[in-house]
Amino acid sequence: MAITERPSSLPPAAPTPPWHRRSVRNQLFQGAYLIATALVIVYVINALNLREFGFGFLGDPAGFAVPNQWLIDYDGVTNSRFVMYLVAIWASIRVMLVAIAFATIIGVLVGVARLSSNWLLARMAMLFVEIFRNTPLLVQIVLWYAILIVAIPPIGEVFNIGNAYYLSNRGIAIPWPVPDPGWWNAANWLVWVWVALLAAAGGAAWWVRRGRIARERDTGQPHYPNRWAFSLFAVAALVTFIALGAPVSIDKPIIEGTHYLEGMIITPEFAALVLGLSAYTASFIAEIVRAGIQALPTGQSEAANAIGLTGYQRLTVIILPQALRQIIPSITNQYLNINKNSSLASAVLFADLFFVAGVFQNKTGRALEMFVLIIVTYMLISLLISAVMNVINARVTTHRV
Repeated sequence: MAITERPSSLPPAAPTPPWHRRSVRNQLFQGAYLIATALVIVYVINALNLREFGFGFLGDPAGFAVPNQWLIDYDGVTNSRFVMYLVAIWASIRVMLVAIAFATIIGVLVGVARLSSNWLLARMAMLFVEIFRNTPLLVQIVLWYAILIVAIPPIGEVFNIGNAYYLSNRGIAIPWPVPDPGWWNAANWLVWVWVALLAAAGGAAWWVRRGRIARERDTGQPHYPNRWAFSLFAVAALVTFIALGAPVSIDKPIIEGTHYLEGMIITPEFAALVLGLSAYTASFIAEIVRAGIQALPTGQSEAANAIGLTGYQRLTVIILPQALRQIIPSITNQYLNINKNSSLASAVLFADLFFVAGVFQNKTGRALEMFVLIIVTYMLISLLISAVMNVINARVTTHRV
């Protein structure tokens, strides 16, 4: 059948309207969004100019001091508010790092214990998870603080171990290494040389450990990587310590009146905050570890048993390295939660960045500036944690572990 052609007398087809094209609509939407954003920015800038928004007040003297200082010396009178805020950031970072370490160790142990064939151990681990996971964090922190203040004897009845370790409601005082002229009567900066050598020895020990783990994996024979790494680091630390003339000495704490002096002092506020954050976050990490292990095929454990690996070897060489691929992304979220939840430090009067920012707000009336500063600070710390954990996650998922 012949195809009939369109009569030449018919008008040409109408062109498609521009707004019917997806590319045009996308450009219109993007242009409208940019215009709305620009208007909001202009409005915010004008509003801030009307109220004299600025951070110049951070250059004035702080006028008050904070406890819980470590590795720093801040008097709070001559130093500026900006320096005080940096001191508060350092206090928050200390809490965060210690809580992350404790929460990770406790969480892994409890998560593995939940899968134990020992009925009592598994039920105790489950009880730990259910109690700390289902209780508000603020309640836990305040409870820990009350225990440390009320249940522990006062400093007049301090619990003393060898005149070196003290425990009271004023906190825990323990010996702590400090720079020392040593045998050669050298300058205190020599201690940093020793620290650098220890870091190099740690890197060498880690390299030896990785090499022996690789040989274990290839040959199936035990090469004791942890023993070799620890022995290498210990020998290097001892040799460099002697060669540099003992640049570090141990500073023991003493009691003067109702206060500790010298040594390292762990205050009840710091301890309560760390214990609360660690136990609360560990309960979530335990469930993450348990789920990550259970997500592995059962054949992995059966194969490990078949080649005669011990329970410790099966867990550390076969199970956990593979489970890290599922564990690390979820644990990263818990580390970020530790950073944000550390703002509850004001409940126990610990001078973290949120507490100090509140004091600045009350003294200067600069509420908006301080909240902007708090948001930026927590966001930067969270981004740093995410960056570190992303590097670890990429290494675990890309290379053999």
